[in-house]
Amino acid sequence: MDVPSDVLRLWESYNLEESVRRHCLTVSKIALKIAQRIRENGHRIDIDAVLMGSLLHDIGRAITHDPFQHFVKSAEILRKEKVDEKVVRIAERHFSAGITAEEAERIGLEPKDYMPETLEEKIVSFADNLAMGDREGTFEDFMKRLDEIDRKNPEMRWLTDRTRERARKIKEELERLSGLVF
Repeated sequence: MDVPSDVLRLWESYNLEESVRRHCLTVSKIALKIAQRIRENGHRIDIDAVLMGSLLHDIGRAITHDPFQHFVKSAEILRKEKVDEKVVRIAERHFSAGITAEEAERIGLEPKDYMPETLEEKIVSFADNLAMGDREGTFEDFMKRLDEIDRKNPEMRWLTDRTRERARKIKEELERLSGLVF
């Protein structure tokens, strides 16, 4: 895949680790496949936003690997760099299957809604859940990762249960629109 020069510049400028770059490329591959199928089925989709959002969604990992902070940092970086707000929101709302303002506050974030709303946001969020590092996984792999979180951190069950429900809804919507099965 040819990575746009704007993305390469940001990756370099923030010294984004190679493993995170490879992960972003994997997310992009998955997201573009979904987006292109949705477009082929006659639905409107901003393919460029999906591309840029998937490649930049984890730029915040250049600052922190904290799972509950990196998406906030991604949005901060992208806003500072004057990236299109549509792409910023993709990065800001990609974590898991979204976090409500109440949930954000409960995990120590500003009480702000981080729920994917647009089709582009849902696609990148879902693709990120399917990516296992730099390889393409399955929806079942994502469910198993949530089970593992439950085993290691039972106090987070309140969030993983909500994530499962939201992820299933996004999966069903994307399957219906794309004709793909995940």
